Amino acid sequence: MEYGIVSYGVKVPVRRIEVEKVVEVWKNNDLTILKNLLNMDERAVLNSDEDVITLGTESAIKCIENSGIRNNDLDAIYLGTSTNPDLSKSSAATILEMIGNNHYAMCSDIQFSGKSGTSALQIGYSLAKSELANNIMIIGSDAMNRHIPPGDQREPYAGAGAASLLIGRENLIAEIEGIASYTSDFPDDIRPEDERYVRSGMPLNRDKISYGLVKHSVKAAKKLFDREHTTVSDYKYGVFQQISGASAYAVGTALGFKKSQITPSIFANKIGDTGAASPLIGLAKVLDVAEPNDKILVVGYGGGAGADAISLKVTDYIKEFRKKIKSVESEINSDIIRVDYANAIKYEYKYIRPEVSFNTYL
Repeated sequence: MEYGIVSYGVKVPVRRIEVEKVVEVWKNNDLTILKNLLNMDERAVLNSDEDVITLGTESAIKCIENSGIRNNDLDAIYLGTSTNPDLSKSSAATILEMIGNNHYAMCSDIQFSGKSGTSALQIGYSLAKSELANNIMIIGSDAMNRHIPPGDQREPYAGAGAASLLIGRENLIAEIEGIASYTSDFPDDIRPEDERYVRSGMPLNRDKISYGLVKHSVKAAKKLFDREHTTVSDYKYGVFQQISGASAYAVGTALGFKKSQITPSIFANKIGDTGAASPLIGLAKVLDVAEPNDKILVVGYGGGAGADAISLKVTDYIKEFRKKIKSVESEINSDIIRVDYANAIKYEYKYIRPEVSFNTYL
């Protein structure tokens, strides 16, 4: 029996701020580097009522609508995030209530890093393959922009977004063929207890990318190649963690992928770093254009948490599925509202205390 992706849905904020507007305020970044080296044009800005839960819920609703199943037919919901608005209460449980699912579903937050989305996907695949559950909703949702301090050099490319994948055994649009991981305790991004902001455990330089993102992603991918007896040439597309608009190319190039195999997944140049949602949004964007029998490699990375690799094969049903959905490209580029820096920090509560708001004004 085959197991894999039945449907997907993506939600990103419509508000955006151009990288120039952030640099104009702090003057601590080189615009040429941001534009040409990091491939960044703008990033997403949260509205005052948007967060991990609302973005995740909207992506899940789209995923359900695209699948044809009923709202209460999910056997499991797993939310991957590194910016959960509540440190103890389950945000996945809130999403379960908001989408109207039955209360007997397995439901948990996978909460620790930017690879939480792919880790949740591996759990969903394992549940489907073991036949412990069917109709498993996997959500990657993060609001990195709300958790990067004002004036931080990462602020121009810290974004937000969510993607949901429905895992099952029938009407697959992409079969999951295999998974692998590589983990080490690397001092990358850190969010200490009781702190709102994600801090970098080392200088923002090439070593951080080379020894963190690239090394861990390459090792996870090569382990998967060994297990599945595949090579880079077997894959039509490579989808990698998008910390910026350039980071996926760094990983793909290290593995031997051509730029043309990576470009269809790129979105961070318009939205920024979406954390746990990043590889799932990239995968959804590729599924918008992939053809039957195309193989896709997905690798998610999280600071201090390692990397997950997943191999997928697109099925014939993808053509029928695409007739009824809105493309990810359209979701990213439609109805954009550009804001200035003052409004961006207002919407994202950068200077409001207490840090947990009860509504727009308190």
